[in-house]
Amino acid sequence: MWSNEVYEIERVYKPKKSYSAYEYKLNEFKDRFKEEELLKIVGNPQNTLLKVEKFVISKLIKPVIKDNKEHYQVQWKGYRETTSEPRDILLEGVPKMVNQYEKKNKITFYDSKNKRTKKITKKISYGKIEDE
Repeated sequence: MWSNEVYEIERVYKPKKSYSAYEYKLNEFKDRFKEEELLKIVGNPQNTLLKVEKFVISKLIKPVIKDNKEHYQVQWKGYRETTSEPRDILLEGVPKMVNQYEKKNKITFYDSKNKRTKKITKKISYGKIEDE
């Protein structure tokens, strides 16, 4: 974890005696670290830490099929626009929210086969799946 990321550090505690370890506080963490716990980097680091912006889902609007894949219209906290996000990505990030929404609204995704063309397409059911 430490070898690929570089953090800005500030010295928090300077020891009174030379045999004591220095303690460092990393800006991103609450813990304090001893000098031997941190990776020393000489010169310009190859990898720098980029601050990742987190977006928070306000609510799931509705399920949609886009490019024959399962998606959801998502309303983001602090934004008026909605976006279409893949269901499998949402299940990785917010599985509880997706499962509760599907259970509450009795939503299931299923494959439907066209009898004439034999093409399989994704469909959404709001309750019972009906045979075609």
